[in-house]
Amino acid sequence: MKVVVFCGGRGSATLTRELLRWPEIELSLLVNAYDDGLSTGALRDFVPGMLGPSDFRKNLSYLLDPYSNEQYAMKELLELRLPLDFTRAQEEALRTFVRSGEAGPLAAPLGDLLARLHPRAATAVRQLLGEFLTYADGSGRHFDFRDCAFGNLLFAGAYLREERNFNAAALVMSGLVSSQAVLINASAGENRILVALKEDGQLLANEAAIVGPQSAVPIRGSFLLDAPIDERQWQTVADRTVEEKERWLAARESLPLLSPEACRALEQATLIIYGPGTQNSSLLPSYRIAAATLRRAPAAMKVLVLNLDYDHDIQNLSGARIVDRALACMGDPTNRERVVTHILADDSPGAGSQAIAAPPVDADGCYRGALVIRGPWRSAIRPQVHNGQAVVGRIFEIWERPDPGVRSPSLRIFLDPYKRMAALQDQLEELLEYDWRRHFRNVRLDVNGSVPRLQTLPALLTLGECHYTGVFPEVSEVRDWIEHGDEDYLATLTGDGEYRLRDIVLGVRVLEGGPFGAVYGSRTQSRHQFHTSVRAAYGERGVLFYSSLAGAFLLSVLFTARFGVIFSDPLSGFRIYSRRKMMPLARLLEGNGAMTPTTITGLLVKHAIEIAELPVHYRTFAGFTDPRWRLRRGLANLRGLLH
Repeated sequence: MKVVVFCGGRGSATLTRELLRWPEIELSLLVNAYDDGLSTGALRDFVPGMLGPSDFRKNLSYLLDPYSNEQYAMKELLELRLPLDFTRAQEEALRTFVRSGEAGPLAAPLGDLLARLHPRAATAVRQLLGEFLTYADGSGRHFDFRDCAFGNLLFAGAYLREERNFNAAALVMSGLVSSQAVLINASAGENRILVALKEDGQLLANEAAIVGPQSAVPIRGSFLLDAPIDERQWQTVADRTVEEKERWLAARESLPLLSPEACRALEQATLIIYGPGTQNSSLLPSYRIAAATLRRAPAAMKVLVLNLDYDHDIQNLSGARIVDRALACMGDPTNRERVVTHILADDSPGAGSQAIAAPPVDADGCYRGALVIRGPWRSAIRPQVHNGQAVVGRIFEIWERPDPGVRSPSLRIFLDPYKRMAALQDQLEELLEYDWRRHFRNVRLDVNGSVPRLQTLPALLTLGECHYTGVFPEVSEVRDWIEHGDEDYLATLTGDGEYRLRDIVLGVRVLEGGPFGAVYGSRTQSRHQFHTSVRAAYGERGVLFYSSLAGAFLLSVLFTARFGVIFSDPLSGFRIYSRRKMMPLARLLEGNGAMTPTTITGLLVKHAIEIAELPVHYRTFAGFTDPRWRLRRGLANLRGLLH
C-alpha cells in the first residue's frame, strides 16, 4: 500500500511513527524547504541559494529506529543544538574530528554522540561536516555555530558536496538512516522566500514571521518569491488596499515546480494524507506546488487531518476556513474534483478553548463533499499532539470497513526489551495509542526492567515492572501468571527486534473462537521477514548467515520428530496463552529455573492442548541484533527439546 503524507517538521510525527509500524506500507513524506528561522535562516544567509533543511532534519530523526546505541546516537545528533557558549576552541575541536576522527576534545553531549556512531556513519558525518567547514574557512566570513542544529550543518555539507543541488543533498542525508520511508522535497529545489499577507495589509516578510507570534488578524495568503522584499520596496505599496497589495505580491511570485519524485509518489499513491502542522508555512505552500497533480491523483482516499489547536498562523480561523484555504491552494475550492475525500476533526473531551472546531456538515455528514469524521484524536499522554495510532487506525478502518466485534476479556502482556531500553518509549506509545477498550476490559503490561513514569494512563491500562534474570525471563512470567495472576490471556514478547502489539488482538481472537490453548506468532510465514531478520543478525558474517538459515529448518524438523507437530517458527518470541486451557498444567509448570519455552511447548503437546501458529509482524534492526544471544537461547531450547 503506497501512502503519501504531506507534513511539516513535527505536526505529523506521531502519524509517521505509526505508519512506520506497518511493514506492508510504502511511505513517502512530502516536505517543503522554505523555513528560515533560527540556525536554518543563518545557514541560508551563509550559503546563498540553499533551502531550509530543518523540516527535513526533523523528519529524518523520526525515521531513525532507536533500537541500538548507534541509531539512537544518530537520532540525537541530528536534533542536537550546539550550546550558546560554543567557543572557538570547540570549533577547532570540530576540525580535529574531521581530520582524525577524534571526538574526545568535543564537549558533551556532542563528543559522546559522535563517539557512539557506527564507523561508517561516523565517516559520513566527518565528510559532510568537512565540506561545510572547508566552505566556511574559504568564505572570508565567520559562521556563528552557537545554537545551530548539528543536523543542519550536515545538510549544508551535503548541499555543497552535491554542487548546490538541494534534492540530491536530501538523498545523501536519507542515506544516513535505514528506513522503509522515503523523504521527498515537494519542489524541484528552486530557492524561494516565503512571505504572507494578513487581512489588514500587514506583510510577514519571511517564514519565521509567519510561524512566530503575531497579531490576531488572520493571514490572507502566502507567496513564494525569488528574492526578499526590502523595506523600500514595501513602502511603495504600504498605503494601498489589501487587494492591491495582494495583486502586487502575486505579480512577483514565482511558484516552484513540483519535483519529479513528488509527482511520481502522488500519481502512484493508494492513500494521500494531508497531515497536521503549521498550515501557512509547512502545508499550504506544498499544496499549491502540487495542486495540478493532486487534482488528477487517482488515490481513492485523500484525508485531511485538522490541527488540534490554534497556531500563531491560523488564529481566528475556524475549521471550515482552514479546509477552505487548503482546497483553494489545491486549485479546487469547491472540492468538485475530490482533492479531499475525508476530514478528521478532533472532539476529545476537555480539549479547551484553543481547540479547532469541526466544519459544519450537511445531512450526509459532509463538508464540501468530504465526509467529516469526529473522534478523540489527542494523545492521552501528550494532549497537544495527535494519537497516531487512533488517526491511522481510523483511516484504515474506513479503507477496509471491518466488523470490529466486541471483546471483553482481560489481558496481561509481558515485554522483555532485552538491551533495547532506549526504544521502550516507542512501544509504550503504541500501547497507549491503541484502543484496547474495543477488545478487553483491562490490560496489564509487565516490562522486564525499569519503566519510565507516565503522568496519566487510560483507566483500563496498568503498567508494571519485573526484574527476571536468566536466558528465558518469559518462563518466569508464565509461572507467575499461573500462580498469582487472574488475567484471561498472557502474551509474552521476547527477542532482539520489535513485535507489533496489536497482533496480540488477532491471537486472542483465535483463542476465543477455536479449540486452541496457545498461539505462537510465526516470523517466518513471510519469506521477506524471515530473510530480513536473519540478514540483520548475521548478514555480515557469511558462515553464521547460512548456518542460521539451515538451523531454522533443522529445528522445525527436530520439533516434528520430537512432538509430531510441524512448527514453521519453533523459537518464536511471540506467544499467547489461555488461562482456561493452561490451568491443568499449573502443577507441572512449578519447579526449578531449567524450564525453557521448548519445555512448555512439550507440555502443551503432551497434554493435547492445541497450538495455533499465526504470521505476525516482526521488525529487526541492523546493528542491534545479537547473534550470541540468539545462539545461546537456541542451544538452551534445543536442550529442552531433547530432554
